[in-house]
Amino acid sequence: MERTRLIDNIIAEIKNKIIQGELKDGDMLASQDELAKTMGVSRASLREALNRLELMGLIESIQGRGTFVRTIAHTDFMNPLTSFLAMDQESALDLLEARGFIEGAVAALAANNASQDDLEKLEQVLKQMEQACRSEDLKRFIAMDVQFHLLVAECSKNRIMAKIAEIIRDLLRQLIHKFFDTVASSVSDTMSHTIILHRNVYDAIRLRDARSARKHMEIHILDVKERILKSQNW
Repeated sequence: MERTRLIDNIIAEIKNKIIQGELKDGDMLASQDELAKTMGVSRASLREALNRLELMGLIESIQGRGTFVRTIAHTDFMNPLTSFLAMDQESALDLLEARGFIEGAVAALAANNASQDDLEKLEQVLKQMEQACRSEDLKRFIAMDVQFHLLVAECSKNRIMAKIAEIIRDLLRQLIHKFFDTVASSVSDTMSHTIILHRNVYDAIRLRDARSARKHMEIHILDVKERILKSQNW
């Protein structure tokens, strides 16, 4: 799991350099030795990241010459799901329905498989959510909300589940932003309520109660769904 996350981070860093124009079409990347040293990663992890970037069509390796940035449209950097769904009410409800099935099972797996280190990370994220709530820092709160769900997926120790959570991460962030913009009558009260729902999930995982973890995750997602259905503004 740690190596997978490291490779994803390498990919994200190189993609961001291309998006921001630090690396342009036709630019040759530094050698693998130099890149690995600069990024503080092993050659094996870097090589795997470069292989994936080449499969995405972002770079091209030419034998005997080096690795080059390829011309690519800005929209190609987007997660396919992000452009597939407009975050209207119908799309939001579709996303929540899918999350209900997926994240309930993920939470149950997390209750069975989470390590002590995993639990400590979840607890830290909850504390940061509480701090953001107290300071009414909605941007920080949403970031930690998304992080909580990603960590639960990692706790499942199922790489496919973790990857699915990562794929829908941007959609989840969009959903939560719009939820607070259009549904939450009181941002502070809604943040406090959301923390309670998240802590119920965490407590069930901590107690190794898979059935309860599934139930509380489903309750959390159903709560969001019901609020959206009642909203006149979405």
